[in-house]
Amino acid sequence: MFESQKGMKTRKTWITILSILIVANIVFIWGNSLKSRSESQMLSLGVLQFIRPLLSAIFSPENVTDHLVRKLAHFTEFGALGAEFVLLTILLQKVKLQSVLNCLFAGLVVAVTDETIQIFSSRGSQVADIWIDFSGVVAGVLVILLIFAIVKSAKRSKESSAHSA
Repeated sequence: MFESQKGMKTRKTWITILSILIVANIVFIWGNSLKSRSESQMLSLGVLQFIRPLLSAIFSPENVTDHLVRKLAHFTEFGALGAEFVLLTILLQKVKLQSVLNCLFAGLVVAVTDETIQIFSSRGSQVADIWIDFSGVVAGVLVILLIFAIVKSAKRSKESSAHSA
């Protein structure tokens, strides 16, 4: 299957955009880890006030804390990172087991580095946070792979219908 020049240029543009998003996400994650404990807590409390109604609909009110916000934020930003990694893999047309494992490993490296940065910002490091971060990566990768599989299956089904008609 030959790709048109326009299609190749569009794909290269998306690869560039996605690469920039990945770098920006990692800078955001690590930048937040450089914040002091008090700066981080103030940020979490600000976000908590904004999303408290949504969280209260999901969790019991006594569990809606800045600690919960921090853990959900980590899961979410690492979920986005996992999704970005696997989307890049898809755009590079290299969706194989090894490339998916590479996405997961890259996410784990970012998570371990993130917790290491927190040691030097006097916030301390926790293995549990690495697990939360990595769980986010896994969830992001799996969601995108599921969507990719559904779209690919629908395309095959459509092409099969067109050929049999």
